[in-house]
Amino acid sequence: MRDARDRRSADPGARARAPAVHAARRGAALLAIGEHDPALTLDAYLLRAVATAGWAPTFDSCARCGAPGPHRGFHLQAGGAVCRDCRPTGASAPAPDTLRLLSALLSGDWDYADASAAGNRREGAGLVAAFVQWHLERGVRSLRMVERL
Repeated sequence: MRDARDRRSADPGARARAPAVHAARRGAALLAIGEHDPALTLDAYLLRAVATAGWAPTFDSCARCGAPGPHRGFHLQAGGAVCRDCRPTGASAPAPDTLRLLSALLSGDWDYADASAAGNRREGAGLVAAFVQWHLERGVRSLRMVERL
């Protein structure tokens, strides 16, 4: 989490560090008490960190036209879920439950997140890592070290 925070904060256009530092402390506290799966905690932190930086992904409506979802497409450059009409070439097609999981992590719906299936968690983790690194315009090396299910 600190690696992602530092990379976001090193961006010359990044907002003040205070929200990122607070989010990192909250994420570390959640990990310490073990209330939720550590991988889910990391993904929630990363989603909230990019949202704090102004790059909030959308999972419930189309990132391009705003049409209400759920939608089957996900495109990093577009900013999240995309509808059939706006879906660009190269968009992925994650499971609907994966997008619902990511929405739950961003909004803090831990009941849904904790009950999610392992396959949706794996797929979501990949989308989160790609989304974060796309918007940071650099890799977060420590993500390769995180043990996933």
